[in-house]
Amino acid sequence: MVVVEGQVIDTSKMINTWKLMHDFTRFEETPLDTNLHQFQRDYHPAFKQGFAYEYLGILGHAMNHVDFFLRPQADAFVFGAGWDPYLKTPERTIFFNTRKPFTCLSYSTIPGVDWREENVAALHTQNLSPFTNFGIDFNILSGKELYSNEDTRVNRIGLFGSHAKDKYSIFGTFYYNDFRVEDHGGLAEIEPFLEEAAEREFLYEMNLDEATSHYRNLSLFMTQKYNLLERETETDTLGNTTTTGKTLSLSHQLYVDRHMKDYEDLVDPGNLSAVYSNYSYMIPNARDSVSEDRISNVFQLILGDPDYDRLSARIYTGHDLRRFGYLYPRSYRVFSHMDTVARIPDLVLDSVFSDTTEAVFRANWFNDLYVGFHLAGPTTGIWDWVIDGNYYLTGYYRNSFEVNATFSRRLYDKADLGIRGSLSSKKQHYFTNHYASSFFQWQNDFPSQYEIKGEAFVSSNELELEMRVGAAYISNYLYWDQEAMPRVYDRDLLLLSGYFSKHFQVSGYHSQNKILVQYTTAGEILQLPLAAFYTSNYWEQSLFKGALIADLGLDLYATTRYRASAYMPPTGVFHLQNERFVGGYPFLDLFLAFRIKRTRFFVSWNNLLHGLWIIGNNYFTTYRYPMKPRNVRLGLVWTFYD
Repeated sequence: MVVVEGQVIDTSKMINTWKLMHDFTRFEETPLDTNLHQFQRDYHPAFKQGFAYEYLGILGHAMNHVDFFLRPQADAFVFGAGWDPYLKTPERTIFFNTRKPFTCLSYSTIPGVDWREENVAALHTQNLSPFTNFGIDFNILSGKELYSNEDTRVNRIGLFGSHAKDKYSIFGTFYYNDFRVEDHGGLAEIEPFLEEAAEREFLYEMNLDEATSHYRNLSLFMTQKYNLLERETETDTLGNTTTTGKTLSLSHQLYVDRHMKDYEDLVDPGNLSAVYSNYSYMIPNARDSVSEDRISNVFQLILGDPDYDRLSARIYTGHDLRRFGYLYPRSYRVFSHMDTVARIPDLVLDSVFSDTTEAVFRANWFNDLYVGFHLAGPTTGIWDWVIDGNYYLTGYYRNSFEVNATFSRRLYDKADLGIRGSLSSKKQHYFTNHYASSFFQWQNDFPSQYEIKGEAFVSSNELELEMRVGAAYISNYLYWDQEAMPRVYDRDLLLLSGYFSKHFQVSGYHSQNKILVQYTTAGEILQLPLAAFYTSNYWEQSLFKGALIADLGLDLYATTRYRASAYMPPTGVFHLQNERFVGGYPFLDLFLAFRIKRTRFFVSWNNLLHGLWIIGNNYFTTYRYPMKPRNVRLGLVWTFYD
């Protein structure tokens, strides 16, 4: 057995896997997926975060969660939020403890000649000792254009490791996420596409021919813990075991995070594309650059062990050094008039102009200091509860705060029933208040966003069931208007949401169903489908005495009709549009999957209803950005740990 932060890892098992939770202070076991179930959709990394997206239609490009509760928080890097579902981060890291080296290789592709998508991934991890593990995670995503100017190239590279022995433990990650994408800005005219006027997709006119975006995220994370005091366990001669004392620990976390986004295009200042409403330069070479950097240190004092004690607590203090920077047109003052009234005539400069040929980089630094607390009940009891919160004392987010609480009860050792909620007041992101570039400029002083959330839930890994019903009350909600400018809603907003996911099985028949229902009182600025639905139905058959397992089935995904978001390439934000309804189109896929020992293979025929009868060509999830027409996808996963 190896004890990590008070919890025991069963080293008799071949592979142990877990994630760090609760501000990286506790770890929770997570299953290692080696099943065929959902295998045909796992080619896309974003489907591990959610099932419904507004999507630009090619692997590696931006996506926006349809599920409002899954969208990035208000303090996330606003110009990279579209790539958040892809990111490898410390919060999403699966840590390992393995008796033998473990390797997983995977490959999937649309094997087209003129256009294709590919996903190549490799994961390797092994223990250097019973107490120390190290791993590498590598992934390449790419898309070759079907519609003109939409090539993508994504590199996601990561290192992770852990060491836990006696009183000391340490976990660490390093990730680099790199997205290079071309952006056509969507169809110039939608009607010809719906009528299938062109013989080939690349013949449709797009809004942009030379636009490219480059988004990068670099992160370094480390958390370490040392037990000053530990519980003592004694067994007497009769075999009775008693435990006395409390655990007292010190913890330190270091989190270095950098986000960078560049955008380039060849622009005719006298004949702007319909995508752009403004351009700040006279030269044709547009280049925007924006970055956000953070160095975070957190020190914690932890009393008790949530796996054993009725009450455990921790208090902490943290410091974030933040830098926000962007390129903007150089401004200068020009001659207005001579002040002839003064004894000595003065030159008066009172007009501000933007230089039409030069940009400069502006950066602002902030020191954010905050304090927080965490209280928890025992995870091994019938009731499990957690309350935590933090408050910012200084810096950009001064006076911002957040309080979270979760209470759950174990039912029949199979399911958890509970409620959770949060109360927060957060200053709007820096770049929604201050920004200037080739195409956009704004200076705002938005009030903080105030939010109350509540949710009731039932979840069970054993029953493969998840249900939640929730509500959110938001004041000063920030949205992006039809011109892709940031705005704050001047009224309160109420959002109601329900989610249901269940895997049913009768003999060899399987049915996996996911339903999302959402309603908002502010539909004019928060446009969501009333319902999103996904179902996967298949027959699983064991052949050759279990040597081969095969699945044959259908996937169906659809949303109700709504005014889905438009997308703004220079900033990478999804914003409002009132021109056209999207949704109501059923995406139907047929798939066949096999598993032979540790090797899995699938073939899927996608968007089978394309062009049929009344279904037509309305296969959009984002305004002006069509999804892929009918296509075939192949995939292979090979795992071995010998």
